[in-house]
Amino acid sequence: MPRFILHDTEPLPAPGGGEEDPEMNPGQQASSFLQRWGVVLVVFMALGGMLTGLGLYGQKWKKNVWVRQVVISGTDLLEVRELEAYAADLLDMPLERIDTGMIRRRYENHPYIAEASVTKELNGIVRVVISERSPLARLVADGAQAIIDTAGVVIPSRAFPPGTIRLVDASGFSLPREGRKDVSYADHELFGVLRGFLAALDSTEYARLLVRKIVLESENKTYFTVSGTSARFVVGNEGNYKEKLKKFEIFWQKVVSRKGIDSYTSVDLRFRDRVFAREHQ
Repeated sequence: MPRFILHDTEPLPAPGGGEEDPEMNPGQQASSFLQRWGVVLVVFMALGGMLTGLGLYGQKWKKNVWVRQVVISGTDLLEVRELEAYAADLLDMPLERIDTGMIRRRYENHPYIAEASVTKELNGIVRVVISERSPLARLVADGAQAIIDTAGVVIPSRAFPPGTIRLVDASGFSLPREGRKDVSYADHELFGVLRGFLAALDSTEYARLLVRKIVLESENKTYFTVSGTSARFVVGNEGNYKEKLKKFEIFWQKVVSRKGIDSYTSVDLRFRDRVFAREHQ
């Protein structure tokens, strides 16, 4: 039988035509690892240096920025001119010296401002965004007036821009002493009655156009009045005001429109499916 003799004992070439690199020893592997991490470290050091330089430049640049304008937003009831006076001393002041926390507290001391946020912009603008209190009713007592907001906070009375808000008068609350400019809180129980009644009133079609005043009394005797008559419409303190106001609307359309607005001294709406009216003697 023929014999085949293999004279070439060199290893076959690796796929793709290249030769395999011999395996690196542990020392070579460690050196390669350190080289790679060295490159990464150099890149991070360069980036850190750039960021530090930019920060120092920004601080130096900020020292040369002066407040050129105070911009106020979020106002509906308050005049911007009035609120600009709270920050008049900021103009031409170095921006870095502005204490935004102090300015925020300054605005939040205004009785009609619930919250305020103050930010500084690198173009020299101080921006103030305010959240006004939402008036709920006008409190009246012995000739004095105040405003109660939707959170039960009692604040000084003031005139509002025409067409912005219409308030029902409410009596039965203790008002702060005259001249007091800070805020106080209304009696929790009475405020709950007032808020519940006004929420129901706001959902009505006709009653909200007629009711002018609500008088809060203890022992379930709260009542309201309408323009043009002294008649009392008793709704009590126990809720269910939407149904009571619906009965008032029906009574007004079917009875008052026929007999006249001054025919009754009181109309009791507290009882289910019934209305008790007391006529003038």
